[in-house]
Amino acid sequence: MHFVVNHLPIRADADWAEMARRFGDFAAGLKVSRPGVTSTLLLRAGEEEAIVIVGYADLATLKDVSSNVAAPWFAENIRPYLSGPAARSVGEVLAGFA
Repeated sequence: MHFVVNHLPIRADADWAEMARRFGDFAAGLKVSRPGVTSTLLLRAGEEEAIVIVGYADLATLKDVSSNVAAPWFAENIRPYLSGPAARSVGEVLAGFA
């Protein structure tokens, strides 16, 4: 199992409800079309910070979805809300559960 964690600096005037709606719609579509995506979460970490966490069953699914699905969707639907560059981390789960 692998996870991607994105720390996102959000513009002060961002519409959080609209961003959450877009993310929720995207997550619902992934659940149906990409069963190897095990979880998708959007967290509000502060007034101007969001965290996106996405879990994958395996590295191949992570690479495929990240490149072919998530990146283009993110550019169109989330990037307009950003006040700066996102910080992305990718890792394999060594212990615990999700």
